[in-house]
Amino acid sequence: MIIQLIQKFRVWIRQYPTARKFIKFGIVGATSAAVSLGVFWVISAQYPAMNLVSKAIGYIMGFFVGFTLNKFWTYIDQTEEDEKYLLKYVMVYGVTFLVYLLINFVFDHFVHPNQWFILVTDSFEWNYISLYLADNGPLVSNILAIFINIFLNFFGTNKLVFKVPEPDHLFD
Repeated sequence: MIIQLIQKFRVWIRQYPTARKFIKFGIVGATSAAVSLGVFWVISAQYPAMNLVSKAIGYIMGFFVGFTLNKFWTYIDQTEEDEKYLLKYVMVYGVTFLVYLLINFVFDHFVHPNQWFILVTDSFEWNYISLYLADNGPLVSNILAIFINIFLNFFGTNKLVFKVPEPDHLFD
């Protein structure tokens, strides 16, 4: 039953190449984000004062996982042997990395989005979650910055690195 649903979904999604790429990119992104957050969590647990450095190291680790999976799975049908994808990928992700760090800095020092979530959890009387959010502002900032970067990275990867053709030019 589940296998048949997956097969039907795969046949249906082939009609929409950009959506298919975004789903694959999302899976790769979730894997990269898990690596990034895991590395951040491990380092920041040991060295809490190294908040931004631990985010940077996590981001770099997630970068290499993402590049490998995107090149060999998401965009496998658009890669060529001689093309220098890593350099383009580094450039796109270098820019989005600076945006990521800037967002984290602004969120951590000026915006404090965890306070917004605390208001929501307080209204539902989820005291334990409110206390957790109060103690983990940098984690909330990091998660939000990662979600913003997902869209920036997808756009950059599609338009600048692997250059996904428009649907009407796919078979030219």
